[in-house]
Amino acid sequence: MLVARVLQKGQIVIPKEARKKANLAPGDRVEVRITAEGIVIVPFKKSYTESFRGLVKGKLSLEELEKLYAEKS
Repeated sequence: MLVARVLQKGQIVIPKEARKKANLAPGDRVEVRITAEGIVIVPFKKSYTESFRGLVKGKLSLEELEKLYAEKS
């Protein structure tokens, strides 16, 4: 069982083992769902082009990159 503590400002540190299994990196976003059983934290799905953000320098916007990718598919 993985356990996390809620900090004073409401922050939760996701245990390292869970971050590795979920392939989470600093800056990644997660979705917080409230269910009948409690709280569920799920990695927020990135678009294909968003996963490469910051790797290529240029002047194209994310929308322009997604349009180019869609045209090639």
